[in-house]
Amino acid sequence: MNDSLVTARNLRTGIVGAALTVAGILLSGPLGLLLVSAVQSSGPWQGPAAYVQNYHPIQTLPFFCGFLLVSGYVVLMTALHQIAEERLKTQTLIAVVFTAIFATLIFFNYINQTTFVPALARAYSPQFDPAITTFSLANPLSLCWAIEMWGYAFLGIATMLAAPVFNRNRIERATAVLMILNGVMSIAGGVISAWDLGWVLTTPGLVNYMVWNALVLALSILVIVSLRRRQNEAAATAGQQTMLIAPAQG
Repeated sequence: MNDSLVTARNLRTGIVGAALTVAGILLSGPLGLLLVSAVQSSGPWQGPAAYVQNYHPIQTLPFFCGFLLVSGYVVLMTALHQIAEERLKTQTLIAVVFTAIFATLIFFNYINQTTFVPALARAYSPQFDPAITTFSLANPLSLCWAIEMWGYAFLGIATMLAAPVFNRNRIERATAVLMILNGVMSIAGGVISAWDLGWVLTTPGLVNYMVWNALVLALSILVIVSLRRRQNEAAATAGQQTMLIAPAQG
């Protein structure tokens, strides 16, 4: 297949991946949480019995939407590896591996929140208390919060490694800066959680979550703009080459 066609296809794939992350961020974050709060919030953690009493299926919505976010990063990071300069291929391949680790961990978390924990809540028995306590993200000391924070830390490593792919102009360099900032912020979140896991649902933890959402949303939008510019440049170059070839053939 023509190299320009391969590049165009990879650029489109990257844009689709970034668009999925935008949808996932909005639906699993601000919009999803607002809807949950309007219908039935689980409230502060007061133990598994209280959690079950306040359980409502709407609480699973942000996690279902989170599948979009995670899938988007898998698609995006794979596409970035494909369009990376040859000198960056090893670095971006490592980024893809870290993205795969991230996706595995976070998919495990969201399967628990959408399927396993709700099943225990619907068929509640006191014998399920240890499992609900361990796996529900309503509990700030849940195993799943440890997995969540370190999973996104691994994604942060991936975005830092892939950042040099964006190096052609001011917008791309801004995109690279946000990819590095995401890495720093996400890794810091994992380290802080190792010291004090319960911070995730405190005021500083919630502020950190909101700032991270804004950062990643801006990052995803800049990725789309950057890749669209590359698409337009590639199309313009292809058009010029066609115009040069046509007279020669004539």
